[in-house]
Amino acid sequence: CPWQGPYHELTVHEAECTHPTKTGNELMEILDEMDQTRKKEMQLYNNIFNLLSFEKIGYTEVQFRPYRTDDFITRLYYETPRLTVLNQTWVLKARVNDSERNPNLSCKRTLSFQLILKSKINSPLECSFLLLEGPYDDVQIRPVIYHFVFSNESAETDYMALPIVDSVECNKLLAAKNINLRLFIFQIQK
Repeated sequence: CPWQGPYHELTVHEAECTHPTKTGNELMEILDEMDQTRKKEMQLYNNIFNLLSFEKIGYTEVQFRPYRTDDFITRLYYETPRLTVLNQTWVLKARVNDSERNPNLSCKRTLSFQLILKSKINSPLECSFLLLEGPYDDVQIRPVIYHFVFSNESAETDYMALPIVDSVECNKLLAAKNINLRLFIFQIQK
């Protein structure tokens, strides 16, 4: 049973838990799902360890700050100040609920972000990158590796989902005065 909780709730959970009544086949299906999840996690961590062997790696603490737009529709946007990583200038932008008309009316919230290269470059810059929680936040973010080839003609990624564990964690992040995260960029050498 994957249940986790405080010890004083254990007896209530055991009385209501359906796992003891499951058949062997049902339990095998659950174990197979858990095994597949574990394999995906191991593959992700192996990919991260491979990225750590790259020659050019940079990271920085980023702070998203809210900003207002000129349109009359209530939307929530965030942006970081310019930052320097791998000798290039970057900006991160974020938006709540992918710019739906009134994200303030929804209790289910998501955050998506975009990485923008502000420097002019001589040749395409192929990078992998990920955003993780910063050292002073306790928000739960699943690591996801993104990949993009930056050029002067294509300097902005699409908006990508910030892989926050759930809407409660997203609301906790949005309730803070600023959103503090850590950005890692890995330059892929040709």
